[in-house]
Amino acid sequence: MTSFRNEGNVNVDTTLIDFKYEGVAGVGGVYLLEAGKSCLIDSGSTDGASHILKTLKKLKKFPPDYIILTHSHWDHSQGISVLRKNLKSNERSFEVFASEKAIPLLEDQSYNTVFKSIKFDNITNVSPLAEGDLIDLEGITLRIIEVPGHNTDHIAILDEKNKNLFVGDSIGIKIADDAFLSPIMPPNWNEADYMNTLTKLQQIDYDSVSLAHYGYIYGEEAKNILEESKKIFMTEKKVFETAKNVGKLEDLDYLAKLFLKEMKSTIPNLKLEKVLMRSMLGMINFGRTLLRKEPIAVGQILLKQILEMKVKGYKIAEGLK
Repeated sequence: MTSFRNEGNVNVDTTLIDFKYEGVAGVGGVYLLEAGKSCLIDSGSTDGASHILKTLKKLKKFPPDYIILTHSHWDHSQGISVLRKNLKSNERSFEVFASEKAIPLLEDQSYNTVFKSIKFDNITNVSPLAEGDLIDLEGITLRIIEVPGHNTDHIAILDEKNKNLFVGDSIGIKIADDAFLSPIMPPNWNEADYMNTLTKLQQIDYDSVSLAHYGYIYGEEAKNILEESKKIFMTEKKVFETAKNVGKLEDLDYLAKLFLKEMKSTIPNLKLEKVLMRSMLGMINFGRTLLRKEPIAVGQILLKQILEMKVKGYKIAEGLK
């Protein structure tokens, strides 16, 4: 086994916190590093931040000294507002860091409506980071690496002590050994930047990889994951082009079947943690499902939700309406 996808310690200095993405366990996570100072990698979504807050308080690590955002997408950045609002008057505030390219996107989060039609809190008072910057946790040094492609402002963070590379969403979404999707997402997906990012990360001396979606990957799997990401992307691109050619790019059922077939993947058995999954309700007749007491195919629903977003990213990049 070369991956760890359960909430808890992934090494002596790092804890994985599952923030229950859209109410589902095992899909979205943030990471807490502890040395002389503490640092949280990403802040989760608005809904997910409540679990992050509960876990940090249980660990007696709230507030952390720092929070570093890998990029400005809503499920990585919106937790900042929740965590700030829960600071008590006698508690010091934490310092928030993000790429200098992320600052304007954080200050105007309206671009995230490409994902969801809800209100987003704009995020200010963020310290800028650039390629090669170092953050000293007094026992662990974090090095900043610019890794665009998934989004223009994406950074990765290397824990130089443990050789653990926090990649956010830059190389894709892998929530199970045989469930890996590329990082194509709206509105700023860029294939050339992504390819350059893979080449850049291959030059990094790392032993493990921490994915935002989802888990801690080590051993041979970590060494091979960049090439695996590239292969997945090429297969995914073929799927989108096939669907476009037959006029079924908007047919999520067709796309889901084609993805599973071409990628030789299976749908993970995911656990529903919350009754309401806001962005998924439109994809199933939730009330009828509950009345008939049928199991909810959470993995299948989530796959369609992700595919819908990926189609938007692909169409924007290809100049399609």
